[in-house]
Amino acid sequence: MASQSRETRLKQKAVLEAKLKKRQSLLAEKGLDEKKIARDVLVKALKAELKKTAVQLRAIDAHQKRTEDLAAMKAERLAKPREEAPKAKKAAPEPPPEAKAKKKKKKEEKTEEAPKE
Repeated sequence: MASQSRETRLKQKAVLEAKLKKRQSLLAEKGLDEKKIARDVLVKALKAELKKTAVQLRAIDAHQKRTEDLAAMKAERLAKPREEAPKAKKAAPEPPPEAKAKKKKKKEEKTEEAPKE
């Protein structure tokens, strides 16, 4: 019962309801009272499956509503004229020239020290 289709879930719900009514009527014919019918294992299992199906139907409905809302928002956003304001591009700040000079100095010092030795 892992179907995500609303139609399939509705069919499953109808089948489960029919099975539940059939089981309850069978137990009633045997002369069991409502409390004993409610405590029947098969009745409990069928009711649990009905609850699961109802939860899944609500989830499918919520997903469908959200999808419709998002589609409406997208259509609204696309219909709205786009404001084209000039965007100022931020230039990456150049590192200060001193930092570059220090690196060069270190390399120069190393090269000067090597020949002296």
